[in-house]
Amino acid sequence: MVSPERGGRLRWWGEAGAGGREPWIRPMLLERGRMVGGCMARMAVPSLADPEDLARAPDPAMLDEPWQLAQRTMDTVTLMQHHRGPSPGTWGYQASQTLRLQQNRLEWTLSMRNLGRHPMPVRLGWRLQFAEDFARELVLDEDCRLVQPARGHVESLETWRGLATLAGPGGRHVLLRGDPPVTTLDFERHPTRASLHLDLMTPGGEALAPLPRGEELTLRLTLDLMVAKRPPPTGRPAPTLL
Repeated sequence: MVSPERGGRLRWWGEAGAGGREPWIRPMLLERGRMVGGCMARMAVPSLADPEDLARAPDPAMLDEPWQLAQRTMDTVTLMQHHRGPSPGTWGYQASQTLRLQQNRLEWTLSMRNLGRHPMPVRLGWRLQFAEDFARELVLDEDCRLVQPARGHVESLETWRGLATLAGPGGRHVLLRGDPPVTTLDFERHPTRASLHLDLMTPGGEALAPLPRGEELTLRLTLDLMVAKRPPPTGRPAPTLL
């Protein structure tokens, strides 16, 4: 379920069975007047000392504003957003995101085109939010490293290789694949709530590459839902994951 009017968020994603619907992400809801949960496109502006550079970057909160529904089919939703700065030449962008569902796989594409007169210093990516009782640990598949952040602590990877598995109870897993230039990963467990989130972003700091005038940046993320398979009645060994 996607909400264009709520920042284009993925508000619910999970499985349906005899016992009802079971979410795999933290469902989006209004908590104390603030929208929490779900998964969403995210924009961040680096801390630059030059005020002129900062003036060429949009407010990251812009992505939380409503998106326009551009296309909808049985398995695909495409959203658009278009903003310009208050003064001519400061900044402007056109963004789009497409979510495509194929059985247990979600393919998410995010694009942004710089409509301003100058290179735009901006980071792009996604924030994925999960319930704490589901997302217990993160395994970096490239080197089998296990990440288990303490409550209120952030585990940051500046050189993520684009492959990780979020492991939960009952043999459930979410396999994450991010294509370059999505190369940074932050994994944080909320200090008070029973939730955690993953930020998958383009590089910041000295590695930041401002988006040139008139050019478009496209990011791709794939999420697979996987469930441990029970052994068949014959006793033959079963594959570990579906």
